[in-house]
Amino acid sequence: MQVKNQQDLIKFLQKLNKPIAKALIGDVAPTVKQIQKDKVKEEVYDVYEPTMYSRTGLLGSEESMRSELINDTTLVVENVRSDGDRNVAEVVESGSGYNFSFEYAGVPRPFTEATREELRNTGAHKAAMYKGLKKQGLNLK
Repeated sequence: MQVKNQQDLIKFLQKLNKPIAKALIGDVAPTVKQIQKDKVKEEVYDVYEPTMYSRTGLLGSEESMRSELINDTTLVVENVRSDGDRNVAEVVESGSGYNFSFEYAGVPRPFTEATREELRNTGAHKAAMYKGLKKQGLNLK
């Protein structure tokens, strides 16, 4: 398709919404989740071995990560690990809200920001989008 004016451009971009949404869910979300798993391991699990409780490992698991399209071109990946009404992901991330005292109570372990930083530095999410669109037959440069 040759774009000659703004109306042609809008039509062209609207045709991309479905392939973009498919690539976001099928390629970008799994990439972001894997990086978040790695960052949970580095920022949370590797910094100490608990002595007051046994780890479930759920914070770094896929089942604790939700991916959702807000619209055809916007993906949100969020760690929703909770324990009842307590947002465990937020407690660990911020260091605030622990029900007991231990060496990391009050110490933020920002795995979400570490995930964002990794994505900014590597562009892995962009590469996943490119791969996902190419798989759908879009010729990208």
